[in-house]
Amino acid sequence: MRTRPRWTPARGVVPAAALAVVVVLVTVGLARGLWLDNLHNGVLALACTAVGGYVLHQRPAHRQGRLFLATGVAEAVLFLGRQVGHAPGGPGSAWWGWLGVWPVAVVLALTTLAVLCFPDGRLPSPRWRPVAGLVVAVAAVCAVLSALWPVEYSSVDVVTAHPVADAAPPVVQAVWSAMAHPSYVVSQVLWVVAVAARWRTASPGTRRQLGWLLLAVLPAGVALLVGLVGWGSPRAGVLAAALVPVAAGLAVVHGQHAGARAALSWLSRARRPGGDLAGELTRATGTALDAARVVLWSGADTLLAVGVWPDPDADLAPTTPAAVHAVGETRDLVSGGVRVGVLAVEPGDGPLSLAQQRLLDDLAAQATLVVEHLGLAAAVRHRPATRPVPELTPRERDVLALMARGLSNTAIAAELHLSVKTVEPVVSTVFGKLGLQPDARDNRRVLAVLAYLER
Repeated sequence: MRTRPRWTPARGVVPAAALAVVVVLVTVGLARGLWLDNLHNGVLALACTAVGGYVLHQRPAHRQGRLFLATGVAEAVLFLGRQVGHAPGGPGSAWWGWLGVWPVAVVLALTTLAVLCFPDGRLPSPRWRPVAGLVVAVAAVCAVLSALWPVEYSSVDVVTAHPVADAAPPVVQAVWSAMAHPSYVVSQVLWVVAVAARWRTASPGTRRQLGWLLLAVLPAGVALLVGLVGWGSPRAGVLAAALVPVAAGLAVVHGQHAGARAALSWLSRARRPGGDLAGELTRATGTALDAARVVLWSGADTLLAVGVWPDPDADLAPTTPAAVHAVGETRDLVSGGVRVGVLAVEPGDGPLSLAQQRLLDDLAAQATLVVEHLGLAAAVRHRPATRPVPELTPRERDVLALMARGLSNTAIAAELHLSVKTVEPVVSTVFGKLGLQPDARDNRRVLAVLAYLER
């Protein structure tokens, strides 16, 4: 069953409104004169906001897009505040100058989180959560100190007076000096460490996206070096840094396209005799769609899980099409006018985009071929409704009933208080009585359950 992608504010109104606000803020700031030392903030504001809007349009509710958008808006406020604070005029100049100083810590924290979470909007691993929490905490303390006292005015060439306090107490200045500037250096080191950590455990698709990011960093680094050597100023490198969010946004969106091509070509690459085609299909689908879970179900009125990604802790129990269609995105697998299964996807970050919907349609067609290849489609369509089931012993019936509930041999042994070595021969006997011989093309466990359900 195909569902229409839900409309979300993040897909349309919010990114468009944010971009409009940022354009106005940067335009008003530039109208006050061209201050080269502050120009990079305006360029970064436009780049980050445009990239964030583009990512959210292509992939609604994507966390990385939200981080880009928030960073762009904060940069725009910082840019306009510094423009006014550097060349004051009119009412409220002191407050605008104030807005050009204390959000520096906020912008740095957002940038750091964007790097830590690139490209999927998630941290490299749960072990990074304390690091992200520390980044946020330090940024909050620095922002509060700067908002209440003029601890950083002298270093940003803002000539307006601090609107809250004339000077910072010695203890505040000491805390600021111990936290602020060291945190700036540590944050940049974290960027490198996070990218390296992500690369070490990343899939080929994620490494390709990281490669796009690194390719954008290279010209920015060259510009920085040339500027320092040739003109004694880092301005060229700082301006070229706007290439980095642009490359990152393209990697997030078009990395999906690379994943789509890999997903659509997985069948031609999965040629191992007796390979787990169902598992490989669900893995390819989940990777391409950034899904939380993908399940390939086989059957008509009763569905049996023949492929699950990621690997579940326990076997999934048989279910019905109605129950599967009630959750996430689903596609019925139809062969000869008869439903032979369902491909079910639980999206990871909001609803699937239109491009992802089309990709899921193509993958569902491949899933139909996989189900037929396993021989399950024929079992569902052609088995006689009154086909007799050989007589089983009470123990064999108990084992088959637990198999129908989706239990593995280990779980069956625990349920019946037996050892696994006792259960395995019983399972083999059940297969033999049902006439299910070992065959790489068929899933004997599922076929046995189908025979049980017929009873």
